[in-house]
Amino acid sequence: MPAWPGGPCPECGDDMPPNLITCQTCRALLNSDLQQSYVDIPQFVPLEEITIDEQTDSQGSVVMRSPLHQQATPIVLTEARGIFRNCPVCRKELKVPATYLDQSVCCNHCQAPFICDSTRVTEYFVASYVDCPHCSQRIRADREFTNQNVLCNHCSKPLHIQLK
Repeated sequence: MPAWPGGPCPECGDDMPPNLITCQTCRALLNSDLQQSYVDIPQFVPLEEITIDEQTDSQGSVVMRSPLHQQATPIVLTEARGIFRNCPVCRKELKVPATYLDQSVCCNHCQAPFICDSTRVTEYFVASYVDCPHCSQRIRADREFTNQNVLCNHCSKPLHIQLK
């Protein structure tokens, strides 16, 4: 049968425009060659949670083990070499090596002295930096990636950046 030419619905009598499959009012099929079918909704089956066990090996690396993988992926624990923080006076970004934490330092831009307090480092630091243990390239990690497992953006190998 050709497409619906338009006109009154055979079930409810409402006028329907051409080229419709079902009536917009009563949902009846307008083409007698078609048959209405229903899709069975499948039963919900929750998936099993995958747990990841963390273990530290003798070299200080964290080894991630997943039930799906036969091999363990070593993640090297790497201490941050320093932080990027904003000057408390001029608000310009400064690169502060870890050796200067808990010491009095001066801003390179405005020469304002301040103490880079390590107990409050998470309040004011913008990012940390580290040298990748795999490829020795410098990595800048924003604050949300510090103390997290990450991949090096140069060699794509895993590491864990720690800020103490």
